[in-house]
Amino acid sequence: MRNPPLRTVILIAFIVVAIPAGIAYPKVSSVVKENWSDVQLSRERHFVNVTAASWIYPYLRRQAERMQTADVPIEWRGVSFTNGACFAEHMDQLPPGKYAYAIKTACESLDTIQMTYAADCAETAACDIPGQAVIELQGVLDRLRVAFSDANLVQPYPDDLGQVRD
Repeated sequence: MRNPPLRTVILIAFIVVAIPAGIAYPKVSSVVKENWSDVQLSRERHFVNVTAASWIYPYLRRQAERMQTADVPIEWRGVSFTNGACFAEHMDQLPPGKYAYAIKTACESLDTIQMTYAADCAETAACDIPGQAVIELQGVLDRLRVAFSDANLVQPYPDDLGQVRD
């Protein structure tokens, strides 16, 4: 025992490590198996299930507000309400319901208003948007707001992000 061979020392060290490992292995392995699914789940990307209508709503609202305060033709005719977000094939992808109906009617109304008053904003330097157009645009905005009032969307940030300015 004074001078054991290297093989014996390694065997004794292996036994000293193997006995506690053998005792602890079943408990540790069961915990690992239980938690492995949680680890895999946390590695996956999870996206919020938001309908396309909730993405189009702020876009349409922003464009209608831009048209209400149009000073130049690009602000009035900057967006086509028959293409882009309002393209008929895109509208067909919206899940049926009141949100899809509100978006479709808003696109149609905005396109009609845009074309009806296009002559008032034909000059390259300035737009003279009639009050009736602003009222009609506000009606579209109000209908959209009512339709999406229960959608639990986040309110837009104010322009100054809540900062107090002197």
